[in-house]
Amino acid sequence: MDIRMIVLDMDGTLLTTQNTLTERTIRSVAACIDRGIAVTVATGRVFHSVLPFAKELGLSDPLITANGAEIRAPGKEDALFYRPIEKSLAREVLAFFREKGWYIQSYHDGRLFVDQADDRAKAYGRLTFLEPEPLGEALYTMDMEPVKLLSITSSPEEAVSVRKAVQKHFGGAIYAAVSNKLFVDMAHPEVSKAGGLRFLMDLEGIRRKETMVVGDSENDIP
Repeated sequence: MDIRMIVLDMDGTLLTTQNTLTERTIRSVAACIDRGIAVTVATGRVFHSVLPFAKELGLSDPLITANGAEIRAPGKEDALFYRPIEKSLAREVLAFFREKGWYIQSYHDGRLFVDQADDRAKAYGRLTFLEPEPLGEALYTMDMEPVKLLSITSSPEEAVSVRKAVQKHFGGAIYAAVSNKLFVDMAHPEVSKAGGLRFLMDLEGIRRKETMVVGDSENDIP
């Protein structure tokens, strides 16, 4: 059976450690597209952070972003699928992280919100092409439904520890997974990259055995 769709993780897979695409990667993706294979990404990054790379690669198929919480095609205003974290739950998670003294940031409508624009926030902003917007105390009482929340830790071990603490405290109320070794991604409990992929496969009439998926982190495991 021929492959009809290739789905790629970004950080640690598609991108180099310098947050760039190699010429070899660009040529390989172009060759697949020329053969009529649909190529897209499934990433923890939010849509606006993915778009520059999608344009560089010439991707036109819908992108699975924010760990499956938002699926949208490049150049389109409306999302095919959008499932943010409910406001009340988001506030509970933010309060939990505030109580623990752990770093957390929030995303809504292509914007990155933080408590303070410290070195972690600025480094993440450079990585994702998003300018961190410091809100101070207002971060914890935001009147919006974020597409995702993210914690930045200092080591892979700490990331796993934070993820386990979130899962223990909230149970299945929120999706939590380690990405890029140091990040803990949190999203609506009904979303995941695997769920986003199933949505896209159904939309395009592609079967599982016709799909190739490549990734390197917890959030890439179905």
